[in-house]
Amino acid sequence: MNLQPLGTYSLASCLKISIIGLLGLGLIVFSQGCASTGSPSGGPRDVTPPKMDSIRSAQNRQTNFKPRQVDFYFDEFIEVRDPIKEVLVSPPLTYIPQVKHRGKKVSFAFDEKEVLRENATYTINFGESVVDFHEGNKLPNFNFVFATGPALDSMTFKGKITDALTGEPDPEMVIFLYDNLTDSIVAKEKPFYFARPDKSGNFEFQNVKSDTFRLLAIKDENINYRYDLPTEKVAFYDSLIVLVDSATYNIHLVSSLPKPKLKIMSYDTKIYGKINILYNTKPPVPTVLNIPHQDIIFSNEIAEDSVNIYYETALDSFGVIIYNDTIKVKPRGKQDFMKKSRLRLLSTNAGSKVLPTDSLIFNYNMPLKLNPSKNIIITDTIGQIDDIRITTSEDKKSMIIRYLWKGGEEYNISFDSNTIQSIYGHAADSLDMEVKILKPDQLAGINFLISDLDSTATYIINIQREKLLISSTKVAFKSMSSIKLTGLVPDKYNVEIFRDVNNNGKWDPGSYWTKSQPEPYRFFKGETVRENKETDINISWKTNSEVLTKPETPLIKPPLNIKK
Repeated sequence: MNLQPLGTYSLASCLKISIIGLLGLGLIVFSQGCASTGSPSGGPRDVTPPKMDSIRSAQNRQTNFKPRQVDFYFDEFIEVRDPIKEVLVSPPLTYIPQVKHRGKKVSFAFDEKEVLRENATYTINFGESVVDFHEGNKLPNFNFVFATGPALDSMTFKGKITDALTGEPDPEMVIFLYDNLTDSIVAKEKPFYFARPDKSGNFEFQNVKSDTFRLLAIKDENINYRYDLPTEKVAFYDSLIVLVDSATYNIHLVSSLPKPKLKIMSYDTKIYGKINILYNTKPPVPTVLNIPHQDIIFSNEIAEDSVNIYYETALDSFGVIIYNDTIKVKPRGKQDFMKKSRLRLLSTNAGSKVLPTDSLIFNYNMPLKLNPSKNIIITDTIGQIDDIRITTSEDKKSMIIRYLWKGGEEYNISFDSNTIQSIYGHAADSLDMEVKILKPDQLAGINFLISDLDSTATYIINIQREKLLISSTKVAFKSMSSIKLTGLVPDKYNVEIFRDVNNNGKWDPGSYWTKSQPEPYRFFKGETVRENKETDINISWKTNSEVLTKPETPLIKPPLNIKK
């Protein structure tokens, strides 16, 4: 399937218009006229794409050909859709070509100032932009190839592109070939050849000249055919592509979104008690300086690409230093803030699946100020428990109750409305709830066996229950690893594995500028493990398929009075 390069254009319907879009080093103008056609009634729906009339249309694959305009005729009324995305021209043009469609005809005209290259093979690829007028059936991979010299370039090679994290095809990328081999050319000029992958991620270059090329793929967010945005996904080939008669390539590219240099985009201090700082990527918790602790209470919270700093103070103003930036804050509107807001319990894990080793977590919408723990009463079947530990999370928005619970026991937790307060002085609602701890025969166990690892590399193996990290293991210089987990809630446990190339304990995407590929990554979906069973799960690093689970031996022996 030929997915080579082309240009850009745009059109509307039934009115003659001109839209300017970016292509090569210039823009393309598209226009169309109205066609007076009737809408058919009755009969089966048309599902056949338009067919080109090869006799009336410009002859494809001509040599010594330097056209100013090429025309294509079809067997039905057509239109051209989404040309900016679909249509590419290679090599890139300097001036705006013109694309017209009217009735059953599509015309492509080069600008009168355009000088076609000598002895070059040009490809005008319309992608899936040509559709029939009534039903929108697409004519796939419609392209026109010609040579300005005596022969068509004949080199070809194929490849596939997938996403580094999902392993799935990445059809939204655009593949570029550069005959200029300098690293920075990808940000300065358009490539010599283009290709688009299909839905399976497969791409193919045809009619390429014999030469040496640099290969890059990006998700072209601003549609300018340059790699000039830090927010654009990227994939690249480590070596140069040398196309000669004996060369054969079948390349696999892996795409990822690079980590941009951390930068503050904006901040907001309008709401009393809260500073919202928006970054260009997910930030670490910032260091807050020059605030005397006796004058202000504060906490930090990461929320997607933002950091929220919650504060309570009697100061008229203060400064927050984050890295090299200083944010000046003048607290205003506390009285109105207190009237319009309230402290609310958002969620808790104190449900029906609580393990004996679990801490009970109560998540609130504001940072907390806890009264002495004696105001929180926890009782079991015997009476009140005294040796509980109650703290807040690092961001102060969660109350955490720690205790070594007894399996199968029921506990009652209660506190009145004055026990939990926000740092601003809001009082939380009272609470009275039952918590049931899972019994030993209600728990599950898993024996993971990870095989086919590279014994010269280091891996991180993370076991997850939904988004909760259950276990993280570092495996270095081994071809196999076994991980045994017991006392688990019967549920699905997914496995995330990545090769820790730079040994920093976290997965890193690729970077074209540092010539680092994304760290190899696998994600394996688990099936629900059964209670009172140990389940063996075998995973091969070489595969990326769903994990098959097989329950085996009971975790504990059932009581004698229970029938098997």
